Amino acid sequence: MKPISKVLFFVSFFACSWLGAEASQRPNIIVIVVDDLGYADLSFLPQAPADVKKVKTPAIDKIAKSGTYFSNAYATAPICSPSRTGLITGKYQQRWGNYWYNEGGLPADEFTLPQVLKTAGYATKKIGKTHLNGGPVEYPTDHGFDEFLGFLHHSWDYIRLSEKDVEAYRKKGATDLGCQVIGPLVKNANKEKVSYENGFTTEIFTQEAIEYIQRERGDTPFYIQLEYNAVHQPTYVVPEKYANQFGIPFKPFDRNAEKWEYPYWEPTDEPHTEFHKKWGHMGEVDPYGRKAYLAQLKALDDNIGELYKSLKKAKKLENTILVFLSDNGGTINTFANNAPLRGYKYMFGEGGIRIPMIVSYPKSLPKGQTNNCLVSAMDIFPTLLDLTETSKPVDLDGKSLLNVLGTKKAHHHASLCWAKGQDDTWVVRQGNWKLINNGDWQHSGFSIENGQCIRAEDYTYPGGKQLFNLNEDIGETINLAHEYPNKVQEMTRIYETWQGQMSGPCTSAGKLKKKKND
Repeated sequence: MKPISKVLFFVSFFACSWLGAEASQRPNIIVIVVDDLGYADLSFLPQAPADVKKVKTPAIDKIAKSGTYFSNAYATAPICSPSRTGLITGKYQQRWGNYWYNEGGLPADEFTLPQVLKTAGYATKKIGKTHLNGGPVEYPTDHGFDEFLGFLHHSWDYIRLSEKDVEAYRKKGATDLGCQVIGPLVKNANKEKVSYENGFTTEIFTQEAIEYIQRERGDTPFYIQLEYNAVHQPTYVVPEKYANQFGIPFKPFDRNAEKWEYPYWEPTDEPHTEFHKKWGHMGEVDPYGRKAYLAQLKALDDNIGELYKSLKKAKKLENTILVFLSDNGGTINTFANNAPLRGYKYMFGEGGIRIPMIVSYPKSLPKGQTNNCLVSAMDIFPTLLDLTETSKPVDLDGKSLLNVLGTKKAHHHASLCWAKGQDDTWVVRQGNWKLINNGDWQHSGFSIENGQCIRAEDYTYPGGKQLFNLNEDIGETINLAHEYPNKVQEMTRIYETWQGQMSGPCTSAGKLKKKKND
């Protein structure tokens, strides 16, 4: 969409939006995005493993009980930066070349959800992670948020949040921290650095949201996009309170210590790339890795519980839309559980792209339901605009979930597509069928013995063209491509039509990238 089209939309928008309605009737909105959550790792789910049923996630379970859980929900990519861009625009981000890391970004001429809601009179706040692959308007206050507190990176440390922590590394000669993303958070349009001497991101982000909920703003409704870094690595950096609960050996970060030990990188021992390869990508298997993941999940749920209580105390719960989802599938690197799905983050098996997603609006929507329709995170954009009776752009790929909430309709999207961009990896989902064309993938594996993680056989993700009936084989174990060649051809045509509408992979500045073989 060109900039002039955006202007024309907002002109027409003012004529037919909520400006003429009673402001007090409009619902508040909180979209909670968590990072790398396993498909099975919520205790209300029938597939939840025993350790999650023991730990429990009562707050998230409560949101599900007050709304609808979508069992067939998908992210638009198996990694965070493209998928978050699809969420915030309601469109396939591949349209402007945002397929993988460092591609596409967020262009200035694409609508975002906070932009539209802000124009409708909403107060808007972004809290937590922002990682959209760059672009001219990636910074939250440049794409529709009034306020922001968080970070611009794929990850951030949970507790080392001070400029003093950065200085401690500099004193040891670490001029490049790389994936050791530590230090102050940034705030608002002026990008003020904010240090926390004894903070924990999950708690900081929650308290920031609670303060915004409690703020006096008359009848002005609010939109909060709360994007936790939990349960993304470094999950092994567990705050003392939760480490003790789960029996995880705890080492405080002493900035003045002569030598740091795991879970902290010691720059005099090895480059940060080697440390990250070991502990961020399973070069080493942490015996307490699953417990650390569960500890971070428990902390996340505790804090969502505090958020829920604050809404109830402020008497805003009934009139607040709560959306909960993961940005992509759980990753094997943090010991997430995606049962009964195949694969993990980075992969195009169901475990990489299918996500937990809940929509709750106690005042108006059905409660305690499970919906099996084929839906996408792109659908959140039009759904929220429909619920707030706000005009929406005409070129969205997402479809309002109001079409299926509380109904027995079997279908929502006729098909959904994914692609990696730089190689010939792609996926089509149509009804119960899934066609995948994929390159080989091998990943380190783990198993759990006596509550501790140990090395297991490498996880092998087979390549080639494969067809699965997910209704009968959700684990993608039986390739039916040879048995149903006509279905393969039909779905291949769906992909080719879709791909013909997308851009090739682009840089964050919007320049088309050369293919690997060019």
